[in-house]
Amino acid sequence: MSVRKSVPMGPEDVAVLERLHAPVSPERQALGQLIGQQLDAGASDAEILAALVRAGREAVTQQVAATGYAAWAAEMDDEDRAYRTARRGWDRGGQTDGETKA
Repeated sequence: MSVRKSVPMGPEDVAVLERLHAPVSPERQALGQLIGQQLDAGASDAEILAALVRAGREAVTQQVAATGYAAWAAEMDDEDRAYRTARRGWDRGGQTDGETKA
């Protein structure tokens, strides 16, 4: 499903959008790296803005994951860490076919 939204843009936003239309601009190269593909040479405003939204969405998702992981790690106590350490050894071969290695 595709939805169109009207988004107000200030002068700086418009200037960046104009630079993103240039096929060899640093901004266009950076956006291509962020979304994992280069935009077509004749990309429209809508295509460029959609790519910017995608890059922003992915950055927000990564930040949420990093923040969540940091909070989870901070909440771990010594017992949690000891369990995870023991589990790590077990998961890496401390047990095979239901039998514990000696």
